[in-house]
Order: sequence, then C-alpha cells, then structure tokens
Amino acid sequence: MSHLLPFPRRRLALACLLASVSGASFAQTQCDVAQLQQSPDLAAAISSADSSCYSGWFYASSDTLDNIYSEASLNRVQIALHQAVQTYQGEAEQARAIENLGEYVRAAYYVRYNAGNVAAFSDLLGQQFAHTINAFLANPHALDQGREQVGAMKSLTLMVDNIKQLPLTMDAMMLALQKFNPETAKNTQWVDGLNNLFRSMAGHIANDAFYRYLARNPQHIDTLEKFANDNAWALDTDADFLLFNALRETGRLIASPDKATKQKAVQVMQRVMARYPLGSEYDKLWLAAVEMLSYFAPEALNGLDLPQAKRDLAARVLPNRHECQGPAIIRSQDLTPAQAAKACDVLAAKEADFHQVANTGMQPVADDHNQRVEVAVFANNDSYVDYSAFLFGNTTDNGGQYLEGNPADEHNTARFVAYRYANGEELSILNLEHEYTHYLDARFNQYGSFSDNLAHGYVVWWLEGFAEYMHYKQGYQAAIELIAQGKMSLSQVFATSYSHDTNRIYRWGYLAVRFMLENHPQEVEGLLALSRTGQFKQWAQQVQTLGQQYDGEFARWLDGLEVTPENPDTDPDTPIEPSDSVVQLLANQSITLSGEAYSEKLFYVDVPANTTHFSVAIEGDGDADLYMSYNQVAHYYDFEVSEFVDGSNEEIQFAADASGYVKPGRYYLSITGRGRYQAVNLTATVDTAPPTPPTQEQDDLAPVLLQSGEAQHLTVHQQRYAAVYVPEGVSEVRIWLSDLTSSDSQGNVNLYASREHWPTPEQHQFASRYAGSNQYLAIPVEQAGYLHFSLNAPQQGDDVEMVVYFH
Repeated sequence: MSHLLPFPRRRLALACLLASVSGASFAQTQCDVAQLQQSPDLAAAISSADSSCYSGWFYASSDTLDNIYSEASLNRVQIALHQAVQTYQGEAEQARAIENLGEYVRAAYYVRYNAGNVAAFSDLLGQQFAHTINAFLANPHALDQGREQVGAMKSLTLMVDNIKQLPLTMDAMMLALQKFNPETAKNTQWVDGLNNLFRSMAGHIANDAFYRYLARNPQHIDTLEKFANDNAWALDTDADFLLFNALRETGRLIASPDKATKQKAVQVMQRVMARYPLGSEYDKLWLAAVEMLSYFAPEALNGLDLPQAKRDLAARVLPNRHECQGPAIIRSQDLTPAQAAKACDVLAAKEADFHQVANTGMQPVADDHNQRVEVAVFANNDSYVDYSAFLFGNTTDNGGQYLEGNPADEHNTARFVAYRYANGEELSILNLEHEYTHYLDARFNQYGSFSDNLAHGYVVWWLEGFAEYMHYKQGYQAAIELIAQGKMSLSQVFATSYSHDTNRIYRWGYLAVRFMLENHPQEVEGLLALSRTGQFKQWAQQVQTLGQQYDGEFARWLDGLEVTPENPDTDPDTPIEPSDSVVQLLANQSITLSGEAYSEKLFYVDVPANTTHFSVAIEGDGDADLYMSYNQVAHYYDFEVSEFVDGSNEEIQFAADASGYVKPGRYYLSITGRGRYQAVNLTATVDTAPPTPPTQEQDDLAPVLLQSGEAQHLTVHQQRYAAVYVPEGVSEVRIWLSDLTSSDSQGNVNLYASREHWPTPEQHQFASRYAGSNQYLAIPVEQAGYLHFSLNAPQQGDDVEMVVYFH
C-alpha cells in the first residue's frame, strides 16, 4: 500500500486531516531552561509553555539534573501532572498542559539516561508516574480525538517506555485497544498513540519484571492475537502498522526465559504464517512472524527454506535490474529504464565529485574487492520497512543503509538499500548520494571492514559527516540552524560514537567535516593517508590532537555561518506581474493578482517536512480558477486537483498521510481567467509542527550470529542480542567485549550468557559486569549447541566490539 500519490484527478478538494495550531488562548511563555531554573513555580511554567520549548528541554545539559531535572523537582511535577489528570475534562487547554508536563518528564528521563554515570530516577518515582498514566487512561476523555487531546494521550503513553513501568500500565493500555475501529482508525496520530503500547513492549525486551508480569498474565498474548484477527479490515488502511506491530511484538516475546510464554508466542507466530503465506496480499505479516522465529526460535520454522524464500521475494519485489557504466547495479521496485539511467548519471557525477574532494587518485585501498555495488531501491517507505530487513538484514528505522560486507572477500556483495519518497517522474530516492558516498569512502578511503574503522573510535564524525557534506556541500541549513541550540566543541564532535543522538552524529559531523575541508585540507589529507593504510589507532590519536588544536578556531568559524531565511520579506500588497516562467509563491504571504479572460499565471510552493496543514486559496473579484498538481507544472488543461466554481473564491486543502504530515515537496498551481478578474488575493497557508522531540535511540533487537575469531561491532543503547553455534569438540568458549569509544566514555555495557534461553540481567548462567564496557567471559562447554548472549546497558550505552574464540 502506498501513501505517496498526493491526490487523484478529480474536481474535489481534499479534506485536511489535521487542523492548524491556534495559539490565541495559549500563553506565549519563556521556556528557556535557564529561565525555568529561576521560575518560582516550575510546574506552572511548564504547563503554560509552548510546544516549541520541547527541543530545548530534551537537549538540556546534564547540569539540570541537580535542579529542574532532579528527583525532587520531578516529584513536584508528578504531583502537578496527577492533579491535571484528575481534573481533566477534555478541554484543549487542559490537554496542552498535560502534554507539556508529559514531555517535560520524558525530557528529564532522556537527559538523565544520556548523562552517563548518573544514578537513575528511583523506581518509586517511576511507579508514581505509572499510576498517573493509569488514572489518565481511566478518564472518559483520555481517548478523545482532538489535536490537543491526542497530544496528551501520546505523551503519557510514550512515557511508559521512558519510566520502564509497562507491568503497571499494560492492563490499561490493552483496554485502550478496544477503542480501535474503522472510525477512530482515520486519525493516524491517535492510532500512533495506541501504538505506544508496542513501542514500550519493544523497549522492555530483557526486562525481568516485564517477563514475570507476562508469565502471570498470559491472556495478553491471546488478546493481542485476537486483536489482530478481529481487525483484519485495517490491513487496507493507513492504520495497518498497528496490527503489524501487535503481532511483531507478540513474536518478540519468544525471547522470554519463561517457557510457557515462549511456547505461546511461538504458536501465535506459526498461526500467522499459515494465515498470511508468502505471496499473499498481506504477506508482510508472514515476514514479521518468520523474522521473530528465525531470530529467537529457528527450530520452530519446521524446515522452511529461507534462502529460497528470499530469492522468490526479491524477484517479486525488486523485478527491475539496470547496470550503470560505473560500479552501480540498480535493482528497483518501480523505476523506469529512463529513471534508472538518470540514477546512474547522478551516481557518476557524485563519484567524480568525490574523487576530486577526497583526492583519491581513483586508487582503491588494498584488499578491497567491492568493485561493484548493488543499489536496491524500494518504491516507498512502506515497502522498505516491509521487505528490506528480511531480504538484506538491515534495520529499517532510517532513511536507507549501506551494507559493506567483507570487502576482502572476492565473493562479497556490497549493497545499499534505499527507498523513494515520491513516485512521479523525478527520481526522489532518499539519501541516494549519502549512501553512495559511504560506498566510495569505504572503497577508497577506509582500509578493512566497518569494525576495523571503529576499532579505536574518533571516526564516526568523518564517516557520517563526510557523507552529509558530499550531499549538501554548503547548503545544509538544518545543521547550521542547530548551532543556535548550543555549540559543541570540535573535540566533542570528534569523540562522537554511534551511541550518540542523530544531531550529533550527522549534523555536527557535517559541520566538523566542512570546517576541516574548508580550513585545514592538508590535515584531512594526513588523516586519510592513515585510514587508507588501516592505521586507525594513529588516526584516533591525531584526531584528538587536532580537536584540541582547533577548538577555538572552530567556535569562531561557527559564529560566521549564516542561516539563509526561507521567507524573505516582500510587500504583500504589490501585484505580481505576469511572467512566462513559473514564479515561486512564498508560504503564508498573500499576493494580489489581476488578469484577462483566458490568461494564465503559473506558480509553485515548496512544502517542507513536518507540515501539518497546507492549503491554497484565492479570493477576490471576477472569475479566476485555481488548478494544482504535485511535482509537475499545472495548467487549466492538465492538472491533478481543482475546485473551480463561478467567481474567484476557491480553496484547495491537502490531506496528511499516515505520518500525520502533508507530503513534502513542490506543488504547482495555475491561476486561469475564466473571465476577467481583479484584486484577487492568492495565499498558500503552510503550518509546520516543531521538530519532534528526540526519543531514546532504539536498538536493533535482531540477534547477531557470531563466528569464532570474527569481531562484530555493536552499538548498544539499552539492549542487544548475540548468539554463537558451538560445534562438537569445543571445551570452552571465551568472549571479549571491548569499548570502542573514546577514553573518557561513560558508557557501561554488561554481558550475560545462557545455554538454554536468552539471558536477562536476573535470569542467566554467566555474567560479566565490570565497570565500563570492557567485559570477559570463559564458558565451559560439554555439548554442541547455541550459546545465547545479552548485552545490557543499565544507563548510558556504548559502541563495543564483540569477539568469541573456541578452545
């Protein structure tokens, strides 16, 4: 199912799914963290804040843990939140206050988690918040569908994962699923609030209290299966993800050490496979079941030939193949031959630019046999999420991924997977240049494998920042705008690891790379000389030196970067003269038009990401008509949507997709005179939501299959799994976990192991819990079989290297 066609060809305006935010009755308060620290009534200041404050709350420094984010402060906020819930009558302003308090609490947990070696909030505090969440869900207005009301519901249900108290709230959250029906399913933001149950289930993986709770309440597994079966109608709607996640998270319960829970979950997955076989209309549910069984109980697949299933699926989902003249082979779901050829041209141009910027001499590093790269392009994000993990083993909560494999293996297939964000004549392949840069950088600048690159740290800033730089060059406004939220030093950026947030990894990485290329290209040459020969220890040492050397210069350079305004000032009363070209219409600024009968004026509007409301309207005298198209010039004789009536008063509104946002991109419009018209105001209204507050980075929960003597790089935010098959003749398995981040890292990853089940911090046979992330186990072996490992970060996670040896 695709959500990417913005509108069909018809004479009907499309209903806008989300109303714009009105701030008329909402106090415009100062919500800077420093001002909150001085507020005499913290809870009141939070309650009356604007949603634009959220980003600052989540990115507050760890100093706040001693004042506004202290446990004492959170206790006061909890009391205020509970009082707000008790008096909640569904009013919009009440809902805003509840959402504000909820987001503030989530921000406090987020900041504390990322602060490193700081004690967690008490379990008692989390339990108090859980009781408040239950009180909210028991309120008759908890599941109201107004914009503000949904915001309150989403914030409190998402908080469950922050406080890790799902055993206390799951009963109430399961009851909320009963309100899901064909009418409520139309509000995808509301449905996403219900989906927080499944986000929390994923976040409670390896949580012993959660597993004990499910062992006492096995009826929840039956309820989730019945929920998916009874609501099969939703598989044809934008709310289908709710059913998919209900079954997927049921399958993840196979990891429970409780045998009855595991067996019950296995049986559900086997019934799903039978009900939705591969090749059927909804076979993504089959994929979800197979994925969970193959990870956690492969013996339950009953001899399924997975390699053949993957070949069959790939042939059906990616039927098109086009070889470029360069190294790329493009496999796609829906690219035409002309589009595939255009993609080849884009990649060829990027490759030429890459060799010039990186000064490679077009010479690959030694022992790199990745002469070709497969570019797998899915038609949309839905297909990418549905199929890519099964086919290629990558995670899909991203905009694409480069999978290098082992470049020293002559039979290796380097690949990057991507998807299209629109299906018109344009390519619209998300992150095409970014991911291709990863391939080029790995082949020409980085000796060895990805794990070799990361072995000594201080390299993530380059890997991701350089890919962003090659895509954006000097035009990365989102990165430049980030500077105003608070500077990072160059030394801090250089020490970035994959366990940090996306802003630090990608945007600050871009800024560091751009600074070095523009101001110190010879230093970059020296670093690349090290990485091309595999001297990553020396790379790390040199980067640390450069950070200290250029910290001050970097700070001054940041001050000189300017943000380009999106909407420069114009005189809204100045009539726009006719033009043969298509003229840009700026958002939220009216222009005045006049024209003769049969005349036509052409415009376009750029709609940014996170747009909640987009409409175009004309109002005035005479008889003008409005015609529009997405991604192609609109004319009165060739358009995709119109609402033409007698007179010059028309409006077209555009529907949000499943994400709750209007499809971003370029919208074209034609103002055509059916008769003469004058003093017609043309306005494009665009409302955007503030950036979504960060959530705790999510782990790839798919177990990693280890091989003796082969190191694996793992980023652990909270929880990861690994396993190794031990053959006959082995008497001992030795496991090393090594910290890959900087020497001042405050991460802490513990290692647990069991023979018969997936281990948890409480239920395991072997454990290594030294301070930090350097761990070691020596496990005696008496018979062949799997060893199961759990990597658990009780507070801040880490980048680690894991390797096992047989003896």
